[in-house]
Amino acid sequence: MAPAMISIDSADECPLDMATAVLSESGDVVGMCVMQMEGTLTGQMVLAFDDRSGLSLTDLLLGNPPGSATEWGEVEISSAMESMNILGSAYLNGMSSFLSKGSLEPVSLIPSPPVFYRDFAESLLQSAFMEQAAEGSHVLFARARFELHGRPLNWTFLLIPDPGSLLKLSQILSSPGSNRETNT
Repeated sequence: MAPAMISIDSADECPLDMATAVLSESGDVVGMCVMQMEGTLTGQMVLAFDDRSGLSLTDLLLGNPPGSATEWGEVEISSAMESMNILGSAYLNGMSSFLSKGSLEPVSLIPSPPVFYRDFAESLLQSAFMEQAAEGSHVLFARARFELHGRPLNWTFLLIPDPGSLLKLSQILSSPGSNRETNT
């Protein structure tokens, strides 16, 4: 069994006014690492977690006993951002490889350095969905699921493509001669 696994859980579309509930309906403060996706497709990637889950990650990465990290300091924030850097880069590499199969031109997806935020989920997601909202009343996002040693993690990973990238993605996926398998 692999020690860590990420898989696409779903692709969802919902009304903008319901999009902020994707992370939390309770109005709790969440931590969030955000990376820009650049290249053939553009948009944002978001890794969000409640404090307990995010701080547990720090303990795991540093080899500390669970519960050692109790607040977001420099080391904890750095651990979260490095995790996003690894996850976001791996996600884009896999997506680029999948989308490039059978395509006339390779699909280039380049991550930016991550940025850490901690605020109410609603506030953080409103800014993440802002560009799509300017184009319509619904937003589209892909959600991923995480497991560590076979146990699910309470993290949410979202890919939020910009409006122009939604059209490009549709064209890439429906291109003639497309030879993509869903198990990549």
